[in-house]
Amino acid sequence: MKRRQNKITGYLFLLLFLGYYASITLFSHTHIVDGVTIVHSHPYKSGSGKNPVNHQHTSNGFLLIHFISNILTTISFLAISIGAYKAVLRKSDFGKLEENFSDLSVLYSYTLRAPPFKYTR
Repeated sequence: MKRRQNKITGYLFLLLFLGYYASITLFSHTHIVDGVTIVHSHPYKSGSGKNPVNHQHTSNGFLLIHFISNILTTISFLAISIGAYKAVLRKSDFGKLEENFSDLSVLYSYTLRAPPFKYTR
């Protein structure tokens, strides 16, 4: 059952990637807003050579495109970095020795907190 789910998930990711690749290949276009060129892609009706479609976005739409692009780039970079880090750690001596894990507890901490603050006068 687990093997079948992995196979289906793999096919879904393949379809997602192919759809994304087709979208960025076939529907890429530019907008010039206040002298800044913005390049993005999404399906839209381009029209014929004689009757081009006036395709515009609002300023909030461009801001949303910017934020989504940055978030997706950051998340994918972090996922790849964490996967590579885990693979290196698994193959190193640190992953094989149990006592070394207590020394690396900072690396496995999931909380983002600053060091304790000591107030002195």
